[in-house]
Amino acid sequence: MNELVSIIIPNFNGAQFLLEAVSSAIKQNYLEKEIIVVDDGSTDNSLEILGELGLKIRVVATSNLGASAARNAGILAANGEYLAFLDSDDVWVENKLSLQMDYMEKTDSDLVYCHGQEFGSPDGVDAFHEAIFSGDCYKYFRQFPGRAIIDMGPSTALIKKSLLSVSGIFDSSFTGPAEDWDFFRRYCRTAKVGFCDQVLVHRRNHSNNVSHRSLKEYYSGNRRALLKMFAEDSRIGILERRLIWFGFNFAFTKSFMKGGLPINAFRSLIRICMPITF
Repeated sequence: MNELVSIIIPNFNGAQFLLEAVSSAIKQNYLEKEIIVVDDGSTDNSLEILGELGLKIRVVATSNLGASAARNAGILAANGEYLAFLDSDDVWVENKLSLQMDYMEKTDSDLVYCHGQEFGSPDGVDAFHEAIFSGDCYKYFRQFPGRAIIDMGPSTALIKKSLLSVSGIFDSSFTGPAEDWDFFRRYCRTAKVGFCDQVLVHRRNHSNNVSHRSLKEYYSGNRRALLKMFAEDSRIGILERRLIWFGFNFAFTKSFMKGGLPINAFRSLIRICMPITF
């Protein structure tokens, strides 16, 4: 398959890990690719590092609008019909794109992702993220509210650009947890999903990445994404909506208790019985 893949790398003050991430994109053995790094108003030496890479990449500058807006800027600048996203602190295995493009061609998929492995955890416990959902994945967003269906996305995902005319691009009003969940939930409503049964992405574990956001932030972001799903999908009836709402708040009630946040646990438990817009 010789179609052009546009690799989009959003970056904000990620100079410490940026070169390793971009290098893993450059070293991909899939040859028909372009690399677009969207620098979102960095104040460190990111632009200096990017300048040293010359014609191997294309740099798009934005003014610190957030990761979603940066990805959207990359999408608008992309020439390829296929889009791959890479966070500026993650690293790809060199045959990631070639394996995904081959899988996409053989299965006529619209989105292909893969397993992921974390690295760099201070305690030496690096989580493995297994890709398990495929086919019509929209139902899983309804079945498992708040769960990452396209796990470790966007760095694991390769998508067809054409479907964005239906799903829409990233919602730039999301600036933290659930921005990916919201995007992939909308994309998967019409997409056929598959995955490569291999670890093709390594996610760096450090104090500034999104995975270290507080549990309260995760609850707030995912609650907002859930309410947005309810507002956009009229096929979700009253009973299903209530069941989804119950499952979401009950799961976070347990998480808050486990995390030593009894007040937040009580609040999420109370919300189970309250109107969904509460």
